Amino acid sequence: MRPILSYCIPVQDRAADLRLTLRQNLDQNRQFETLVEFVVANFDTDDELDCWLRETFVAEIASGYLKPRRVGHLDPWHFGRAKNVFRDHIEGAIYSSLDADNFVSPAETKQILDLHAEHGRKMLIHHFSGNWGDGTCGRVTLPADLYRSVGYDERALPRQFDEMDLILSALRADRDLTYISHFPGGALQKSKATANFMLGEGITVKNLVVDDLRTTKPLNPRNKGYADDCGLLGAMQHFNRASSFARNASKADNKERYFAEAMQAVHVAIAAQGPAEALRCFFEEPSRPLPQLDDGKVPVFACVKDDTFVLEEWYRHYSRIGCGPFFIIDDRSAVPVAETLPYRDVLTLAPRVGHYRTCKNAWLMAAMKAVLPQGRWALTIDADEFVDVPSALGGTMGDVVLAASAAGRSWVPGVLVDMLPAASSLANGPAHASFLHEFDRHLLDGRGDSTAYRANKSVRWAFGKRWRASYCIDARYRIAGTVDVLRKVPLVRYRQDIKVHHGFHDLGYSDQPRVRSDAWRSPLLLPMRHYKLVKLFDAAERRRMAEHVQLSFVHDRKTTANLRTLVAGDRSTAWEKLQALDTVEYDPNLFSDPEFFRAVPGMTSAMGCFLRRGIRAMRGTGEARRTK
Repeated sequence: MRPILSYCIPVQDRAADLRLTLRQNLDQNRQFETLVEFVVANFDTDDELDCWLRETFVAEIASGYLKPRRVGHLDPWHFGRAKNVFRDHIEGAIYSSLDADNFVSPAETKQILDLHAEHGRKMLIHHFSGNWGDGTCGRVTLPADLYRSVGYDERALPRQFDEMDLILSALRADRDLTYISHFPGGALQKSKATANFMLGEGITVKNLVVDDLRTTKPLNPRNKGYADDCGLLGAMQHFNRASSFARNASKADNKERYFAEAMQAVHVAIAAQGPAEALRCFFEEPSRPLPQLDDGKVPVFACVKDDTFVLEEWYRHYSRIGCGPFFIIDDRSAVPVAETLPYRDVLTLAPRVGHYRTCKNAWLMAAMKAVLPQGRWALTIDADEFVDVPSALGGTMGDVVLAASAAGRSWVPGVLVDMLPAASSLANGPAHASFLHEFDRHLLDGRGDSTAYRANKSVRWAFGKRWRASYCIDARYRIAGTVDVLRKVPLVRYRQDIKVHHGFHDLGYSDQPRVRSDAWRSPLLLPMRHYKLVKLFDAAERRRMAEHVQLSFVHDRKTTANLRTLVAGDRSTAWEKLQALDTVEYDPNLFSDPEFFRAVPGMTSAMGCFLRRGIRAMRGTGEARRTK
């Protein structure tokens, strides 16, 4: 006979608690032995607990009343991952979480079985007493199939809000669930943040209040403010709560607000941990030791998802200009980065916490914290960005570092230059093996109505009065009308108080909260060849990107809207627009010339002088060719 109810107990380094609770729980509920199973997932690294279980409860194990299961050790411990383990180990129609220090009375068990008989698979019970920290909030009972399909969030930070997220996500997944609690409103109303979230989203639930039939309190109660008393636990609480609200919100404005709260909280979580702890918290165990830093090279940090075709050329480019080793966060690429770049100076890290949307910069900062000493320079870039060193700055990234250090700088600005193909039509899309040769030009055209571009808040924030320099090279705006800020901060001097903007568009330290827009007129400016349009002109890559931007947890609302516009565009129309604009062959020296930010083609009286200087720098001839 299959059991109806599965009590699920995850245990790691808590054998002492289980020894005090398990015998009482089994004995008191023995009248339900054919209806109930107790499943213990043992995460310990040694055999002590497993031996004790099998020697002490021979009859219970033989009957199936107790089911001990050995599972892999978690380092660090993670509530969501631990509680999801039971998906493959329970037989009951009802999942019920039970910590190692929890007791469950026979009256509670009968109550659960009776509620199941009345409500079937349309109930969710939260066994919270109403007192935060007393060890009861983590206890949740719900249909096993809903538990399997929704589950706990394994990408949350290891502790706090895991059961609340499960409840919210389950109520979102099945609007007909009855939320059963021990006092009106339960934790959904007791938690002010959750109550406000539900009010803002217009969420209502059917609430049934039942008696709390516990007879013995959990073993390890805490004070109600214990999470806020610990900086790391408080940050975990805030991040997990904001991430849960963002995922479960249906209103776009609410999503954006909660995403912002999550990103702010995750910075606090990183700051509250040491280098080794941050590495273990945010990433799976690396396949090999961290590569040693080379004093003569600049280390590279990047987050990658599926940009496989560009990576080999990307790696070679940065190796040639004195960069390495490479620390790459691989966000579950279809072809793993480790297979694409199987080199000794490349270490790939698999994130275990967060999503690209909330944690891209957090992953990078956690990786930097794990490997970089204070004051060490590093390059933070995307896989489709190729930073070049203008001849005035030398030949390597190390030369740029020396120049920046001599100038007393803590960071070096960059500007994205969208690379474009030559005029000959690429009927079948670009050949990825030669994209560097095919996409060898960029826009240099200041004509047209620039009123909307000049008025755009993001453009004004990025470049201030120098917005014309961005306008004349912004190919994506001229093709599709989208605005993606072209300013970047690729080269930074690491400090533990560093804050990196999600798209590397800004940077701050505790004594320098943001970057000024006038800094982008500088001889230290680094041009960054940007190959986004290679993907947009390729049918297969366009399909992949179209699928990518359907995921709400990937990009912010503005970036998502821009990508959707770009991938939906007609390539032939894009070609027509490009053919009407002036493009030139790429030369990195153009962008380190301060005149570039002072006089822009077609927009100022200084156009002639600027063009002559630009033409000489780019061509070495007296005339620029126009691509039609």
